[in-house]
Amino acid sequence: MQILVIGDSHIDDRQNLDRFTALGKFIIDKQPEYIVSIGDFITLNCLSAWDRDNRATLENQRYYKEILAGNKAMDMLEYPLHKYNKGKRRGKYKPKKYYLMGNHEDRLTRYLIKDPTFEKQVSIEANLNLKKRGWRVVPYKSHIDIYGMSFTHIPITGNGSPISGVNVCRKALNLYSNSVIFGHTHQFNVENMFRHGAKHLIQALNVGCFFEHTDPYAEGAVTHYWRGIIMLNCTKKGQFDLKTISLPYLKKEYL
Repeated sequence: MQILVIGDSHIDDRQNLDRFTALGKFIIDKQPEYIVSIGDFITLNCLSAWDRDNRATLENQRYYKEILAGNKAMDMLEYPLHKYNKGKRRGKYKPKKYYLMGNHEDRLTRYLIKDPTFEKQVSIEANLNLKKRGWRVVPYKSHIDIYGMSFTHIPITGNGSPISGVNVCRKALNLYSNSVIFGHTHQFNVENMFRHGAKHLIQALNVGCFFEHTDPYAEGAVTHYWRGIIMLNCTKKGQFDLKTISLPYLKKEYL
């Protein structure tokens, strides 16, 4: 069984989105049974400085520019799948798809808690047409279990905060009793642990990111970002082998 994991994509309305065309072609080529977008699919720059006195940050034109970019990326990703299945009565490819909400999607949730003025008008799930597109939505700070492994945007500590700092995979393994796959840091890390009494090794994987730009706050810094996608090959429940596909390689082979 194969599970494709897409790291933080951080889409906004100023990007070249051709990486999603390459991704869509890769998906049809490999046809994984599961596709997991690990969170922070869109950035929501319009809410990056939200507060109770700054309602203009949710001005429809700004929010919907980012939503339009998110829908465009989804369309580019899904077009090869629709083309492949078109006219087929049998043998259609129907992967199970999961859209995990990240802390950037949570910006909208936190804004609406403070100011519910637009509550009935804006929703990531509705505005990206995720249900119609066949994506199952997983709330921020939650996880989805697939084949004995947990997928979450970022593991959450006992006080409700995301894990951070160095050794994030070790910290994740201290929170989970099974293998866990997550994003958020934009870095690639993997760690293994075997506990007394456990049936098998458990693994933690930090999947990197799926964007090409550098945010202004990170310019000139050493970021350690790993850019690409990861395919998990699972022959035993709760464990995985992994293959990394870098973003430059993906675009070279599929554009």
